[in-house]
Amino acid sequence: MKIKSILCAAGITLFCQPLFAGDVELAEMMGKMQYFTHKATLSIQEKNQPLADFYLHELEEMIEAVEEVKSYDGHPIGQLTKSMLVPSFEVLEKQVKAGKMKVADEAIQRMIFSCNACHQATAHGFIKIKLNRENTYMQDFKKG
Repeated sequence: MKIKSILCAAGITLFCQPLFAGDVELAEMMGKMQYFTHKATLSIQEKNQPLADFYLHELEEMIEAVEEVKSYDGHPIGQLTKSMLVPSFEVLEKQVKAGKMKVADEAIQRMIFSCNACHQATAHGFIKIKLNRENTYMQDFKKG
C-alpha cells in the first residue's frame, strides 16, 4: 500500500510539475495578455474605470511574466517587451487611473500597435492583434 501511495504521489507530482514550476509557454502568456487586453478595452469603452483598472492589473502581471522570458526563437522577448510594450502600457495605466477614459481608449490602441510592432520585430508579423469592440464574453462591462 505504501509503494502504491508513493507511486501515485510521484505521478501527481510529475503531472503537475509544469503548473508549479512556472513553465508556461510564451504563446499561452500572449493569449492571456490578449484576453485581458480585450476585457480592458470593453471596460474602457463602457467608461468603467474600476473594472478597467482590474483588468490592467491582471495584464500587468502577464507583462511582468513575459519580461522574464530571455529568448524565444533567438529573439530577446523580455528585453523587447520592456522597450516596446511597457512604455505604452504605462501610459494606458496612467490614463485609466486618472479616470481619463477617452484618452485611455486611444492609449489602448497605441498599446496594441506596440504589440504588433514587436511581432514584426520578432519575425511573427503574421500574428496581428486587432482592436475588437465586440463583447464575446458573458459579462456586462457597464458601470453601475
